Amino acid sequence: MENTDTQQDKPSPNSDFKEYLLSEYANIAQAHFKTIETISTFFRNYLVIVSIPVSVIAVLAGVFAGPEILRTLLAMKTPLALVFLVVSLVGLGVLLHIASLRMDAVLYARTINGIRKYFYDKAVLDFNTKLRTRVLPQSPSMPAYHEKAYFWPVVWSFAGFDSLYLVFSIIAFFLPTELTQTSNVLTGIPTSWVWLLPLVFFTGHFGLYFGYACYRERAYLRSNIIGVDIDGVLTQHRQHFCEILNKNRGKSIAPDAITAIPVRECEGLKVSKDDEDAVFNDPNYWIEMPVEQGAAYNLERIRNVFKLEVFIFTYRPWPSIGKPDQNEQIAMKWVQALQTYTRKVSNRSPSGNLKRKPMDTITRLWLEEQGIRYDKLFIEKGSEEIQDPRGHVLNRFVKSREYRIKYFVEDDAEKAAKLAYICDVVFLLQQPYNEGVTGLPSNVFPVKSWDEIYVSLRRLV
Repeated sequence: MENTDTQQDKPSPNSDFKEYLLSEYANIAQAHFKTIETISTFFRNYLVIVSIPVSVIAVLAGVFAGPEILRTLLAMKTPLALVFLVVSLVGLGVLLHIASLRMDAVLYARTINGIRKYFYDKAVLDFNTKLRTRVLPQSPSMPAYHEKAYFWPVVWSFAGFDSLYLVFSIIAFFLPTELTQTSNVLTGIPTSWVWLLPLVFFTGHFGLYFGYACYRERAYLRSNIIGVDIDGVLTQHRQHFCEILNKNRGKSIAPDAITAIPVRECEGLKVSKDDEDAVFNDPNYWIEMPVEQGAAYNLERIRNVFKLEVFIFTYRPWPSIGKPDQNEQIAMKWVQALQTYTRKVSNRSPSGNLKRKPMDTITRLWLEEQGIRYDKLFIEKGSEEIQDPRGHVLNRFVKSREYRIKYFVEDDAEKAAKLAYICDVVFLLQQPYNEGVTGLPSNVFPVKSWDEIYVSLRRLV
């Protein structure tokens, strides 16, 4: 009985999650109201900044009388022009900062709405009761980042003051240095500058606010990008490895027996590193690599239907440096294979392709031959395992952070687990070497085919 009671008293994962949401709700609600207070503080400080030049001029007018005040201002025209220009630019900067704070407040409100929806969905109440008791929204897509009714008046205020100070700056800059009885101080001021530049500056306030709101809505935190590995995801590399291994080394193994990567770590297969090098240093292994069924077709559908950008990643440090007497032989074999492959795929001279590393060019040609279209291709450099950006390497982890990649398709369970802390969703294409892996993050989804990836994306996008 004691053991039973202990098990019943033990909090369930769901109860822990509810407690977390309640704590998150309280913290974010508090942050939301603090952000609003910060916006008010910045606006008051901006009004102080705007009033300073006018106050200084008013003091000068009280000290000097008649033409003397005008002579004093003309003598100070360059500093005044710079002060007015600085005030107008500072005003634009303060507006952008306030807009950023307001959009943070919108983000917090959206988060609170999502938490509210979770608890309303869990509540054992009929829908009519829920509808009557709920006043605030429960959609994570509300409110909008671009708020015409709420924030445009703020933009109008900043745009008006900033443009007015820009007018003052232009006028002050073109004023004469001395005042004579026959001269008109406004004669040398170009009218087009006084009206055109401030008008562009005024509308620019709204353009920058709108552009920043669009960025927050579409690209902030996560972009519309899917990252894709090549080997084991776009290729049937296990079968091809076994064929080339048998051809080059006379060793016969079954593709399903490859239960670890690299293959030399598979117990019982007796595949050495020299055996692997004999496969990977053969350019035909990469050139004749069979494409995974449905990969090209589904990737094209993903680009066209879901409007996702496709970023392709691969780590291929080949050909590797072997024994000194083999290096020249290997290099010549790759150059000859590259020349033949370039003529076959693109029907053009290979001379331009020789500037790149042979593997880089072969990879691009293979993707072209298979009809796999993409937006960016990253040939990873340095270590493919380092996740920490301080490692200064070019790999999928660093680039996923840099581009905020939302989805990723991977076949390596360890890399999928690391990517799960960077991307929203990671699809793990099942292979014998990643079967039975446990402890993966909840946003890693094992899939059996590219058709399944497409169906899953259709539910997520």
